[in-house]
Amino acid sequence: MSERTVDIAPRPAALISSLRGLGYSPEAALSDLIDNSITAGARTIELDIQWNDGRPSAAVLDDGSGMSEERLAEALRLGGRGPDCERQSSDLGRFGMGMKTASLSQSSRMTVVTRSEGADHIMTLDVAVMDERGWVALIPDHLPDHKFVSTLTARDSGTLILWEDIDELSGLFGLQKDAFFLRLDDIRAHLGMIFHRFINGDATRIAIILNGRPVKAWDPFQTTHPATREMPSQRVRHSGSFFTVKPYVLPHRDRFTNEAEYLAAGGPGGWGARQGFYVYRGSRLLVAGSWLGLGGSRTWTRDETSRLARIEIDLPTNMDRDWRIDVRKSQARPPGAVRGRLTAIAARCRDEAREVFAFRGKGPRTRGSPHAPPAIWIASPGPQGNRYRINRDHPVIMACREAAPGLRPLNAVLSLIERTVPVERIWLDVSKNEGAEMPMLGAEEIKQLSDQLAELGRTLPSTLTLEQRVDTILLNLPGDLSALRKELTRKLGDQP
Repeated sequence: MSERTVDIAPRPAALISSLRGLGYSPEAALSDLIDNSITAGARTIELDIQWNDGRPSAAVLDDGSGMSEERLAEALRLGGRGPDCERQSSDLGRFGMGMKTASLSQSSRMTVVTRSEGADHIMTLDVAVMDERGWVALIPDHLPDHKFVSTLTARDSGTLILWEDIDELSGLFGLQKDAFFLRLDDIRAHLGMIFHRFINGDATRIAIILNGRPVKAWDPFQTTHPATREMPSQRVRHSGSFFTVKPYVLPHRDRFTNEAEYLAAGGPGGWGARQGFYVYRGSRLLVAGSWLGLGGSRTWTRDETSRLARIEIDLPTNMDRDWRIDVRKSQARPPGAVRGRLTAIAARCRDEAREVFAFRGKGPRTRGSPHAPPAIWIASPGPQGNRYRINRDHPVIMACREAAPGLRPLNAVLSLIERTVPVERIWLDVSKNEGAEMPMLGAEEIKQLSDQLAELGRTLPSTLTLEQRVDTILLNLPGDLSALRKELTRKLGDQP
């Protein structure tokens, strides 16, 4: 018994409208095109994005292998080879949708010019034409008028993609000139983040050039900073394969030399937005800071105390389905079988990050030093949460106790301080200012503070050398203390 069938071919106009609304941002769409260029073996990728009096245009040129006319037609076919075909580890494609959906999400007309083995091929997708004629690509009878065309035709191979009618869906159309160029800064920062391994040469080195200026890589893990903590890398097995996980705890704000360096380390969107997991596939960053819905009974959210925790995950391309990589390659979801392992790894990293975040008053640990110096403040768990106490065994506190005429008055003063610390007020201020910044000490403040600390230094045991006295007093103070140390050493040395 044969079954009847009914033709339910999609209406081109309706389907194209749906595909155009997938939610690509300009930077995500451009990243998809750069993926294709890297897969084609490109070493230099140039972008030209112009405002054009409020009618923006964009072009992406690479020096990759180019395509024949047959391969170009296949590349413009919706679905292409599809997500289930076997791909090499260097292939950044996924669904066979990227070039078309990314381009048409920004522009209603896109043209591809490609050169391979000395021959030029050109095709255009035009939304208005497909509305009328169905799934067709136009073959223009002449090359488009763009400065990149002559650059391409002078090469042996390469590909140029033009967005000729960028419209209101793009996020670029209709911007005033100043806002447009600010948006370009966002795009530049995004590309430097997504492709930082390629730009830095950690993977195959490439150059990305936007409007004549090279895009600079942004390292999420600040691996060259001496105060970055690298936790042990772990291999997690899943479905006959494995992926690697490496946690990092970034430096406290006080360990950066200036505000500009601190802000740059925060990355696009700032420190709060960039905490969490960084998921890579083929050296290309997919997820740039997310807790991936993990957290046990209560899902973790972005919070101030975890802002220094960043965790690197490297996925092979054969785990795309398990991790549910989306069409835009901007989301990933861990499979259920590994969620517990990832939660445990992240919990340890978050604990370490909280230690560094709450650094002031505890004394910093540096790379290679597993033990922190004695803390002035101690957190003691209680029925209503942590209670913060002053460490009576700290060398400075012990010296004060011995110098004080009686123990009880000093203990009473310390208890009064402990019970009146405005924790909530401090927390609100720190959250508002994205971290607690140690103010720079002026000359008058150094003079006044060094006088006070010199008095304290004279109460320390006489068996300590001058250098040991100074080190003990300044042990837990953050920031640049060179000027204060010099003045304190002078005063203690002059008056034994």
